[in-house]
Amino acid sequence: MRALRPYLAAACGAVIATGAALAQDYPSEPIEIVVPAAAGGGTDVLVRTLEPHLEEALGTSVVVINVPGSGSVGGSRRVVEAEPDGYTALANHVTLLSAMALGKADFTIDDYDIAALSVEIPLVVVVPASSDVETLDQLMDKVRGDEPVIAGVNLGAVNHFSMLMLQARADDVAFRFVQTGGGAATTAALLGEHIDVGVLAGSEALPVVESGDVRVIAALGGDRIPYFPDVPTATEQGYPTNMGVEYMWLMPDGTPADRVEAFGAAIRAAIENEEVAATLTERGMIPSFATGEQAGPEVAELYRTIEGIAATLE
Repeated sequence: MRALRPYLAAACGAVIATGAALAQDYPSEPIEIVVPAAAGGGTDVLVRTLEPHLEEALGTSVVVINVPGSGSVGGSRRVVEAEPDGYTALANHVTLLSAMALGKADFTIDDYDIAALSVEIPLVVVVPASSDVETLDQLMDKVRGDEPVIAGVNLGAVNHFSMLMLQARADDVAFRFVQTGGGAATTAALLGEHIDVGVLAGSEALPVVESGDVRVIAALGGDRIPYFPDVPTATEQGYPTNMGVEYMWLMPDGTPADRVEAFGAAIRAAIENEEVAATLTERGMIPSFATGEQAGPEVAELYRTIEGIAATLE
């Protein structure tokens, strides 16, 4: 996905759109945003950062509901089953698409209306600082060697799919995948030199790169990362890969279009707030925005890619 979108430029237009969309007596009661993960995680922190600004834009209270478990499927299903009246929304990302592609969800992206895509956390390929690997070519050459190259992943999750995408772009390459878990666990495995390579969110990598404990060898998005400007993308290095964590704001299928648009406009107004943008940037997130209409084809394309990778795991 693209690292930064042009849609942020017209803040005035977003305010006008918000006002027009909210003129139809909506909302008249609190809006629930389901976070399909535990409190304190990345999605939860993002939603709670936006919460007061969403309340200002919507003119009503926003209630954050944490529904952890099942790889985000449980909380996501709760929104599918909710009344499509504009008062229930879901904040999720590529993890939901991978769960669908692996058959872990008994619903599809078509069971939602997309209100917006916003806020990207870029993904990066990292190795321990002691590693002699500095480029993807060197990494792939090492994989082709006599010793196995151990990639720490959360099996079936975005870091696993990212490494599989890279593996598919090279000839005669097969990483040895081991279960490390999410970002914190994979970081610990890198610091302990228990694995040779991993994929982290840029926001997770930033502090351990600054401390000199790991090295970033590639960015996995379409553009270089502003806070890692000297790190080339995988595509620049000859391994076309475009994977990142960009948040989808979803409502149950059948929600009135004007309410979906109104909620999306409120997301846009919150993202365009200077204080919010500064906070997100400080945390290694990239402010971005696309309307539901703009997001639909992009989400569909990403799902097709993930579905193709999932098929190789069967």
